[in-house]
Parts: sequence; structure tokens; C-alpha cells
Amino acid sequence: MPATHEPSYLVPEAVVAFDEGARQAVYDVIALRRDVRQFEPGRALDRAVLRRILEAAHLAPSVGFSQPWGFVVVRDEAQRARIRESFLRCRQAEAARFPEGRREKYLSYRLEGILEASLNVCVAVDLRPRGEAILGTIVQPEAVRASACCAVQNLWLAARAEGVGVGWVSIVEPAVLRAELRLPPGVEPIAYLCLGHPVAFRRRPMLEESGWRERRALDEVVHEHGIWQDRDDASTPAAGRASEPPRSSLRTTAISPLDAAAMDAFRAQQATLGLPAGSLGRIEQLAAWWAGVRGELPLPLPAPGLAVFCADHGVVAEGVSATPSSATTARLANVMAGGAAVSALAARHGVRLVAVDVGLTGDLSALPCAPVVPLAPRVVRRGTGNLRREPAMTRDEAACAMEAGAETARALAAQGVTLAGVGDIGVGNTTASTAILCALTGAPPASLAGPGAGLDAEGVARKSGVVADALALHVPDPTDPLDVLAKVGGLEIAAMAGFALEAARLRMGVVVDGLTACTAALCAVRMAPALRPWLLAAHRSAEPAAALALTELGLDPIFDLGLGVGEGIGAVLGLHLVGTCVSTLSGLDPRRELARGSGAHGVVASGSVSGGGSL
Repeated sequence: MPATHEPSYLVPEAVVAFDEGARQAVYDVIALRRDVRQFEPGRALDRAVLRRILEAAHLAPSVGFSQPWGFVVVRDEAQRARIRESFLRCRQAEAARFPEGRREKYLSYRLEGILEASLNVCVAVDLRPRGEAILGTIVQPEAVRASACCAVQNLWLAARAEGVGVGWVSIVEPAVLRAELRLPPGVEPIAYLCLGHPVAFRRRPMLEESGWRERRALDEVVHEHGIWQDRDDASTPAAGRASEPPRSSLRTTAISPLDAAAMDAFRAQQATLGLPAGSLGRIEQLAAWWAGVRGELPLPLPAPGLAVFCADHGVVAEGVSATPSSATTARLANVMAGGAAVSALAARHGVRLVAVDVGLTGDLSALPCAPVVPLAPRVVRRGTGNLRREPAMTRDEAACAMEAGAETARALAAQGVTLAGVGDIGVGNTTASTAILCALTGAPPASLAGPGAGLDAEGVARKSGVVADALALHVPDPTDPLDVLAKVGGLEIAAMAGFALEAARLRMGVVVDGLTACTAALCAVRMAPALRPWLLAAHRSAEPAAALALTELGLDPIFDLGLGVGEGIGAVLGLHLVGTCVSTLSGLDPRRELARGSGAHGVVASGSVSGGGSL
């Protein structure tokens, strides 16, 4: 397509306001725009009309005048049919989210016209480096994607003015679009649109006409006086509302001690095997710990599970990470697709793996529609505040994040998990972890700040300064871990603390991952010291602050592989190693031979686990 030129309908710069007719036409187009799903099949779209529509899209505003969009026109029917197959798969997956009555209503809707439309257009955004940072995106890099959304809206409004229908198909896998449209790495699909001649334009949006949702009143979405004020939306059916954040209702039931009698009985049984006392070292220690967790002999094999908590951090705006916040969602997408190391390890070792969103800010459309690893939405807020300039969270939000972790522990327990690991994904969370450790222990930031995800020496110094500034600004109370979490912590850190507390209450052993998970565990132990015996440290993180966290916890990590990445990789290995120790020593237990005759050998213990829910 040749370069665009200024269209003739542009008004002179001297014209401040449109005349009455032009102004009314603009408002009419906005008010009458509809998402069209039914098109007249076989009717072509005039190329001159299409060009005018794309010219309007190309006139959209963009941050730093970046113009990051691209328009891929799709006419081939076979290609469109393959894309529609993705839609059909995703629609079934999405239907499962709704209760039965709503599910049937959802499946009755006509939600696309991929094949009937004259053509399809994919609006994509080019996020590849340009040699220089785009003006205006240092603090808000997501503004580049928002610019492409402006192009979508321009296209839609221009099409309505031309009498052309547009339908946005959001229920399609981005990975399929990338493959079908041959989008290079760094170019992401924003919107897949069907364009053609509509059978009719509806009087109101279809979902409003059918009673799925009602349009909210303007007063409900306008927030005066410079602050956001939440309001109840009584007109929206409960099943159609976004999921509410978990309430801060953490249970206060005391954590029981490990079963000392079971541990003594296990050690006594080991003494009958003729091995020198303590000759099996950590193998025997880990198995004895597991006996104390489960409180029964013969030892049941662990049923392992891992929760990876994901959230973003506003402090990334201070340059404390070598990667942008968008990398959090990208890493999560890789985990969910089964392509990350933690996904492969969990599958290899039979670990039930779930990712938990407690506060992502990135583009969730890139997440796989039919994931290998499920994502549990337990969002408290979309990312923390910039702790250098404001509290990371309110106290209530920190408590809600802890409850999100507790809910996850209950759900895993209900699925039969008896040994649980915790991991994390969140660009910027080593800064928050460092700030928490400094607040709880009084250690100077310069002694704890590390490179995180690849910072150089200058970046580490900047990170140390940011932590020092945050501590001076907020003065978190070291005797009140929830105050520390709220002021300088992270959503995923608070969630892991709540997870550990609830898991121990449910008599699940807890294997913690690297620096961030250990920091969360320390917060939890400061809240409930009885938790500590229920914890195992999987490994010694390469981050300098991790050594202090382990010392404060009094935990000796199982291994040291020089791991400097989170995601629960070390926790999976720790879960597997505990299972291997238990399996090895259970094989030496003569009572196993007697148990085989009753069908008990190799079966996970059937003792009841309280809690409920589903992921």
C-alpha cells in the first residue's frame, strides 16, 4: 500500500470547533458504532472504501508519535478457516468459566463472522527496539500498545461512517495469529477484526439487548475530586461481573507442631536397619521431617504441588530491573504454554503446577487460551505502587493478597496435595524483597541489593538507593510484618506468606524457592513463629540478600546450584528430592512388605485434609 497523504476532509487549523452538522455526525458515529457478527456473505468490500478506513486508522494518536501499528489484511478463506478453528477451541474453554445457565446462553450467541465477512484485518503492534527509547514510554511502556488500540477505534468509527460493519474477535489464540500471519518476534496481535457489509446494525449492543450486561450510567464511571471512588454496580448480573478480589479474612487458627512421636518412631525404625547412625545424612533428616509433617508410619509418599504467584511492581519505573514490567507476563505465558523450565520439571516429576495472578499489569491477551499450566485469577490490584514514592499497597490490600495465597493453599489441599512448593514471577520483586529484609532486620540496603535479572554495578547502586529512599519515606514497623508488606512489599510476596501459613495450618509441608519466596516465608514466620518447622528451603539463591533471609529463618537449604532465577524451579527440584528421600527410606522399611498385602504400598496417605475450593 503506498504512503498515505493528508485526506481532503481535514479541517483548517484555524477551525476550533466543527459546525453543528459535522459535530453531530461525529457523535452519531460514536453512538451508533456496533460490534457486527452477521455479514452478507460473498459481497466484496470496495478497495477505495477499505483504503479510507485504513487511512483513518493510521491517523490515530500514538505515544511519542511512534505509530507502532500494522494492518494485516486477510482474504484467503483457508487461512481464515484455520483461524476460526482457534476461535471454536477458545470459545469452549471460555464457556467453562460460566455457571451452567450462563454457559448455555453464552454458547447460543453468534460471536464472530470470520468466514462470512468480506475480509479480516489484524491490527498488530510493533514492540521491537528502535535504537532509541520511544518518547513518553520510560515509565509507562504499555502506552505503545494503547496507541495501537487507538488505531483500532479509529478504524471502527470510520467503518461505521462508511456503512461497513466491524466485528472484533477477541476469542482467538495470539499464538495462532502469530503463526498464520507470520508476525516476527516483537510484533504482537492487538485486534483481529472482521470487515464487511452487515446484515443489520443493531439498535443496541447485542450483549445489552440480550440481557447479558447493561450499560452503566455515566455517573458510575466518572470520578470527581481527583480520586477513584468504588461504587456498587447493582445493574450488572452477578455472574457477569469481574471477579472480586479476595477479602482479608485470614484464619487465625494456631499452627500445630510437627508430630514428634512419628519422627521418633521413624528414627527408631531406621536404627533397626543396621546402618551407622546418621550415615544417610540429609536423606534421613528429610524423611524424618516428612514423618513429622504427616504423622503416620509407614511413610506415605508426598503428593507434590507448586503454586507460582505472579504480580508486577510499580518500582520498576525507577530503573531497578534490567527488564521491563512486560517481561512478567511474557514469562508467565511461557510457563502456561509449558515451555519454561519449571513447567518441564513439574511435568517430569509429577508436580501439580498452578500459576496465580494476584496483580499483573501486562497484556494478558498473549496468554495461551488452552494452557498446559492453568492460571488462577486472584487479583487484588493491578500491580503495586512505586514504593519509592508511595506505599506499595494499603494494609487491607496486603491482607487480601495474603488471603489469595491462603485460598490457593486450600484449593491445592482439596486436590490432594500434601507437600507444596511456592515460587514467584514478578519483575522488580528482588527490590521489594530487599526492602522487606532491610525493614525486618535493620540491614543496610547497600549490603543486600543484588543484580536481580541482570543489573550492572550502576544499576545495583541505583537499586540500593531506591530501597534506602523507600525505607526513609515509609518507616515500616519491623514488629508488624503486615505493615512492612504493605509499605515496601509485593502482592505475590504477601500471597506466598499467606499460602505458607494456611498450608501449615492444613498440615502440608512447604518448600520455599529463592530470595523472594524466602522473604515471604520470613514475613509469615514473624507473624506466626510456629510456622518455621513446617518449612524447607529448596536452595541457596545467588542473590546476596538470600543468605540473610535463610539465616533469619534458621533454614539450611537442601542444595546450592547457583540458581538466580525464580519461577519455582528450585522448589520443584526440592519437592522431587523430598519425595526421593521418602521413597528410598520407605523401601528399606520392613513394614512396607506387610503393607503390600493390604494394598497400602505406594499409595498416598488417605488422612483427611481440611479446606476446599478449586483452582
